[in-house]
Amino acid sequence: MTITVQAQELIELSQKIFAAIGTPDDIAVAVAESLVQTNLLGHDSHGVLRVKQYINMIRDGMMFPAERPKVLKQFGAVATVVGGYGFGQIGARLGAELAGELGKTHDIGAVSIGDVNHVGRLGEYTKMIADQGLIGIGFTGGTMYRGWVTPYGGRERLFGTNPMSFAVPASDGEPLLLDFATSGIAQGKVTLAQAKGEPLPEGMMLDKDGNPSTDASILYDGAVLLPMGLHKGSGLAMMMEIVPTLLATHKPISSSDFKHGNPTLLIAISLEAFTDRDHFNHYVDELTKRVKSVKPAKGFEEVLLPGEPESRAYKERVQSGIPVPDSVWEDLQSLATEFNVV
Repeated sequence: MTITVQAQELIELSQKIFAAIGTPDDIAVAVAESLVQTNLLGHDSHGVLRVKQYINMIRDGMMFPAERPKVLKQFGAVATVVGGYGFGQIGARLGAELAGELGKTHDIGAVSIGDVNHVGRLGEYTKMIADQGLIGIGFTGGTMYRGWVTPYGGRERLFGTNPMSFAVPASDGEPLLLDFATSGIAQGKVTLAQAKGEPLPEGMMLDKDGNPSTDASILYDGAVLLPMGLHKGSGLAMMMEIVPTLLATHKPISSSDFKHGNPTLLIAISLEAFTDRDHFNHYVDELTKRVKSVKPAKGFEEVLLPGEPESRAYKERVQSGIPVPDSVWEDLQSLATEFNVV
């Protein structure tokens, strides 16, 4: 069961909970807004479901709520940001802002983000880059804990869900945005299914004995998630353990020196360094219109563009409110009571 809550109420409640455990007001507001924005876009797995997780991480000494990110070093078009294991959203936002600045100055900018906790929805940051008129690309090693995902052909946990994202400017001002985990399903979506008491789609998970399962409740009982696209998603997951992870000076999940985090690489590319913007926009528009004109297959009403489900969810939820599973709402209310938040 779910209840419907307006976005502003969720922002204020989350912000107060974070502030009550020692988070500066500006950081508490920014993280709360990031989580609720993700709910508005329909990705409840990365929304206020995470509030309890973050509070637990603070209590366990994994997250330092008052820590602010800083630029560790910069050389030409390349920079390194360290988050100090504060809220990952704050470190990732600094990284996206800096990548955009470098992209506009040098025609390309690349920023690694290390010592960073869960960054939330990766597409938030590639969109920040695209909103500046640049192409935004993001890669993340999703290794917040020991891995959830088995390599193709295996049945043991190894990789994180290791997402990647692309955001491309478009003529209407709203970037074309792609954001996905390299696992068949994100770990947060399994947690959300648990909260709702719903099964997973087939082909997403194996139980502890290596048998296919749709039972979301067994995730913490030795189950493993499967990579998307068989060997292709497995290969992408492995590259995320190498490229953003090592460039952020983290260790891959296979290392005995592994430490939790979401090491991230953000890249900003100037269109004008390669082509004319009108030329670029014309062919992006032409391609998207052609994709939308494709006849739908049996069982589908239409062909959707990347980002289109999120845009529709936002328009609906900003008006009608956000559906929150009862268990998630109970967690929020329990935290509010504990911290005497009203």
